[in-house]
Amino acid sequence: MDSKRKELIKEVLIGIGLLGAIIVVGAMAPGVFGVLNRNGFTKRKYNRKFNDSIYYLKKRKMLIVGENKDGGLRVELSENGKKKMLIYNLDKLKIKTMRKWDGKWRFVMFDIPNKFKNRSNVLRDKLKELGLYQFQKSVWVYPFPLENEIDLVTQLFEVKPFVKMGEMINLEGEHKLKKKYKLK
Repeated sequence: MDSKRKELIKEVLIGIGLLGAIIVVGAMAPGVFGVLNRNGFTKRKYNRKFNDSIYYLKKRKMLIVGENKDGGLRVELSENGKKKMLIYNLDKLKIKTMRKWDGKWRFVMFDIPNKFKNRSNVLRDKLKELGLYQFQKSVWVYPFPLENEIDLVTQLFEVKPFVKMGEMINLEGEHKLKKKYKLK
């Protein structure tokens, strides 16, 4: 599979995932998914390449394709497709910061069984990459809300049952953390 096709398949998967579900009408008018045209596909090739991508994703059980009430086609991500989309988006994941800090420290704590040691290591690396501070071996702290992002990561790494989150207002030695995160 060439890189343009891989990129189109990736964008189709992400696009469908972001829309939640899409309704594809008739032969799919050119331009419906204009964002995908940036890959350099001409309008004639576009429908064929797009339809080929839908077929490819359906065949690999990443899409569910069915009929809509209006007779159009309904296309949505399967569980496999959702996981793949999360993997594609994982590298872009960032925790949003607030203009003014609310004074709360967010904690992510985990105790992952040894049989999942590799998942524990990957989770630790991702928490570090996201900017969390390692407070203790399996306790990480961050000054801004992060529940959605951590929920996504723990689901993807299949460690959600072993991860807990919480908030704290007063933290011993927080002056170091305030300095690290440039908080007032």
